[in-house]
Amino acid sequence: MNEFIQSTVTNVLVTVACLLAVMLFVFLLKEWRQLGAWITARKAAAEAKSAESIQNALWSVAQEAYAKAEAALGELAGSDKMDLALNYAVKRLRALGIVVNVDEIRAKIQEAWVKLDKIPKQHASSVASKDIVLEVIKAENDKVVQR
Repeated sequence: MNEFIQSTVTNVLVTVACLLAVMLFVFLLKEWRQLGAWITARKAAAEAKSAESIQNALWSVAQEAYAKAEAALGELAGSDKMDLALNYAVKRLRALGIVVNVDEIRAKIQEAWVKLDKIPKQHASSVASKDIVLEVIKAENDKVVQR
């Protein structure tokens, strides 16, 4: 009698488990398209957020590189300043684990140069104020990277 009850309970549990599995399969089959669209949307959102973070970090590093090159104003000029800024940006981005095309980095540095060069020169005339600008840009960069 005990074996009969045990086998009956086992059969009922197996049947319930099979019914639940079939119901889950039917549900997934019906909702597959919506589930696929949801997964695709989540993946696209994550990729967009990652790309935005990389662009923010790239922009911050470009500004930092500009400030570093401007701090070397007395020592370097023209393409030497760009080379210094580019080398600095490449090293900084690699340290952050970001690998981007050198041409893209150069373009961001040139963009930073154009935007930040509009800052009045009177504020950046002394070496001390240039160091302050560099420190402020580094602090902003660290904030962006931490996001």
